[in-house]
Amino acid sequence: MRFCAGMVLVGLVQLAAATVSPLPYGINVHLSQNNALAKAKAAGIAWIRIDVNWSVIEASQGIFTYSEVDRVVNYAAANGLSIYASIGSTPGWANGKKGSNYPATHVTDWKNFVARTISRYKNQVKYWGIWNEPNLKEFFALGKDHFVQKVMVPAAQTIRGVDPAAFIVGPDLSHKTETGAEWYFWMKYILDNAGGYLDIISHHIYEDLGVYYMYELLEQGDQFIPAVKTIIQESGQENKPFWITETGWNTNKYSETMQANRYLDMLHARARKNYPQKVFFYSLIDDPQPGVPPFGILRSNLEAKPAYNVYKDYIAGLYPDPGNPDEGIISKKCYAEQTVNNGAPAARNPALQKMSQTRVFLRGYSPSAKKTVDIYYDLNEEFLKIALADSRVFHLGREILEQAETLLTENGWVEMNRPIPETIYGKVKDLIGILKTDYLDSPLAPLALLADKNLPLIGKTPLHELLEFYLKEDIQKFRRIR
Repeated sequence: MRFCAGMVLVGLVQLAAATVSPLPYGINVHLSQNNALAKAKAAGIAWIRIDVNWSVIEASQGIFTYSEVDRVVNYAAANGLSIYASIGSTPGWANGKKGSNYPATHVTDWKNFVARTISRYKNQVKYWGIWNEPNLKEFFALGKDHFVQKVMVPAAQTIRGVDPAAFIVGPDLSHKTETGAEWYFWMKYILDNAGGYLDIISHHIYEDLGVYYMYELLEQGDQFIPAVKTIIQESGQENKPFWITETGWNTNKYSETMQANRYLDMLHARARKNYPQKVFFYSLIDDPQPGVPPFGILRSNLEAKPAYNVYKDYIAGLYPDPGNPDEGIISKKCYAEQTVNNGAPAARNPALQKMSQTRVFLRGYSPSAKKTVDIYYDLNEEFLKIALADSRVFHLGREILEQAETLLTENGWVEMNRPIPETIYGKVKDLIGILKTDYLDSPLAPLALLADKNLPLIGKTPLHELLEFYLKEDIQKFRRIR
């Protein structure tokens, strides 16, 4: 019984390109009540960003109150809402009562809280941010070096230790340029010194002049300030997904109609560019406290503002893009082709164009190769679910994707007269090891077990022999196993 190697070559490589959820729609909810969360669910909003504040949960040393976070996490799990959780804010006992915007005096106290929290929610929350807008004094009183050394790196190392499958998102900086808060200095420093811990780059940006100027700041910069993309590229992080985790317009400063129009502009622009991969608007509901700007798409009594209905109707497909109808149209069959490239329509990514050519080539190479490609499509969605919940699978898949280009000729065809290179083979082996160990209850389990048994053959056999002589029997046996 031998494994269909074309699946390793084409299937796992393409599946690995799934970098984000197919639904990019998010909103900041803090720890809203369930009736407000139900409104987000009803609108079709897929992702919520929540607060996990150490200063609230462990206000007194050793006494933990997770009840409100538990409520939101449990509601989300029961109602199909995905969570991005932001952890931070120091209790007074841990820093000499300096304020929640100062780090812990003893970094061990901070690490202990992070470890306890990640362990508590590791089966329900897979995406974690470390602190909120640390470049603003109201959230973090010290400089960027203190943030990296005393907050970010200790927390990231702890998250990795407790849940290696978690995704770390950051740095969630505010797009401010005032002295001391310059987002570009902070982002460059953080990415240069701790960017290796981040799976996803995130940013907060509010722009009075509108969505199109916001995109200029993200992609082009202006006369004096670099673009966000430029800073990310200079730090070698451009291949990572990019999220906007806060943006919005408050309805004291803008009319409710204007807020709704800006939401629609943002949604259309994001869809045309396939960038950023997610947007978390700020926020779900107005804060009832006096003096807090009303950024919500719901009033504090849960009445919907126009922006809520625009967001809901857009997600439902009731607002077709009035722009160029041909721009960004891509195959809906392969999720990888929709999501792998940051900042441009994925179908125009040269690497993916080569893979598309390779897929066509393999389907015509032999009946066994064709069936192998078909199996990939059958299992694509299942692999995607795993990759989105396990950063180990995500990273291995992306590395396989990047290295797979070494197998392609200038014409986009696979080099057939040699085995899979050792660099790819090793990562495929690691990936199969995770699947067969941790995901035996998934539809991928029979394939992973079959692959594991036949890895030596896959590693030493030229691809044309695998495709022509060894696949037919395996495909039939695999179909019977399923």
